[in-house]
Amino acid sequence: MFYTDARIRNWVERIKEENVDMDSGKGLEIFDKMLDDYIIACINLLKSVKSREITKSSARKMLEESTSLLTKRYDLEDEIKNELLDITLENMGVVSKSLELVLDGRVSKKSFEKLLKDAIEREKNGDMEGAFEEIAKMGAKLLAGEKLPEDIEIPDEDLVVVGWLDAIDAINTVNLLAEIDRSEIQEEDDDLE
Repeated sequence: MFYTDARIRNWVERIKEENVDMDSGKGLEIFDKMLDDYIIACINLLKSVKSREITKSSARKMLEESTSLLTKRYDLEDEIKNELLDITLENMGVVSKSLELVLDGRVSKKSFEKLLKDAIEREKNGDMEGAFEEIAKMGAKLLAGEKLPEDIEIPDEDLVVVGWLDAIDAINTVNLLAEIDRSEIQEEDDDLE
């Protein structure tokens, strides 16, 4: 299985046990770790497709099953934790849609800046589904191996799209960390020769 109900419930239980303090930021990293875990699972699923361990249609089915888990409601018995979990699950949904686009071969040729601009325009025009799609296209580009420009301008506006950019930033960070790990392994291999 790719990302199961048991895996999400494990995160839910860990979050329930975590002491979260919004003022100090204590405990908030668990939500980032949950998102990162999902991103890594998506990247591994994509690697399995690329190495022909599974077919695209099997991967697509696994992704659909996991995506349905992201729309469930979980009660953490804490209003703040519930809100943060909802935000995290929504960002996991961005990642899921991004992977779907990659599996379907629909990686956009538009620049990250243009996709972001289009997402903002769509949100301002009330097209939240279209805005979500544009942000997911940014994620698809990252999952397909592109790098997020360091100088991309994030709007300083109260927009839902800005929140979804957390998922894009997280995918980019996971990719960068994997690249660092690969280069360190390569350096170790070179030192052994």
